[in-house]
Amino acid sequence: MKIIESILQQMPGISQPQKKFLITLFSTILLAYGKVNFTNLSRYSCLSEKTYRRHFLKSFNFPQFNQYFLKQALNPEHTVIAVIDCSFLRKSGKKTDCKAYFYNGVTGKSEEGLEISVISIVEIETRLSYSLSVQQTPSRPQIKPAKKLPTKTKNYWSIKTRKKPDSQSSKPDITRVDDGSTTSKEYSLLLPNFCTLFGG
Repeated sequence: MKIIESILQQMPGISQPQKKFLITLFSTILLAYGKVNFTNLSRYSCLSEKTYRRHFLKSFNFPQFNQYFLKQALNPEHTVIAVIDCSFLRKSGKKTDCKAYFYNGVTGKSEEGLEISVISIVEIETRLSYSLSVQQTPSRPQIKPAKKLPTKTKNYWSIKTRKKPDSQSSKPDITRVDDGSTTSKEYSLLLPNFCTLFGG
């Protein structure tokens, strides 16, 4: 935890109580068994569930924290590149924020759940990836996956016209690429500063 303490000392705008909370939070996450939520974290630390909820209402610059951390963890002589990708998370419940239909690469189709956009730094020599920033994809208009065409309709297109129906009509107006580009714009000022630390 000495590395975390030194990083927090370099970050501006962080009060002493928040620094103390973050050190407790990071150490408790490594020790906690099961789900990482406020109730479970309070069982493995001296802080109450109410304290966790109160501190999580305060803002914290995680990309900047990761930036300082990677500066110490990565070998300056190695080659690093920045990559971005999305990950699908299954989630049930009717009151989950930003729950919508997103593409699941495992099943190869759109499913109802959550999606996160991850910007990572990859070290070429070691082939290791380090997360720099993670942001949840905002919910979009509820567009369910298009149902398969009936067999009769398929035969009609294959025999009568020899053409496939326009697949664009079943696609949503907003795609994962749009969400990725939005995230890139928000962090466009962060990446150049990060690359400067490594002489890029």
